[in-house]
Amino acid sequence: MPIQPILRDDNGFPLSDRGSELITKRYANVGTQGQAVSFDVDVKAAVIHIEGTNVKATLTGPGAESEAINWTTDGLTFPVIPVVKEANNPIATVAASSGTINVSVLAWR
Repeated sequence: MPIQPILRDDNGFPLSDRGSELITKRYANVGTQGQAVSFDVDVKAAVIHIEGTNVKATLTGPGAESEAINWTTDGLTFPVIPVVKEANNPIATVAASSGTINVSVLAWR
């Protein structure tokens, strides 16, 4: 499947940093070997959240591929990663420095 077209405003200007659908994915028990973060659909931006222990909310994007993720008050959230990636192409690889971590990811397509 090709990448979805980039949204445009009413003046025809491309909104390359915007997506029209939120997709969520969760990786549990990521160890020191790491986990490649990717989606089954094309995406235009992503946010990676390393979960802490105090879950503040559980979120699920409206996309059919979405999984429930945990947003924690004591986790670590990276800034938005503006990427254009086709389906199943890794955005980044996340690894625990020791032990295991849980990773929640949001992406826009």
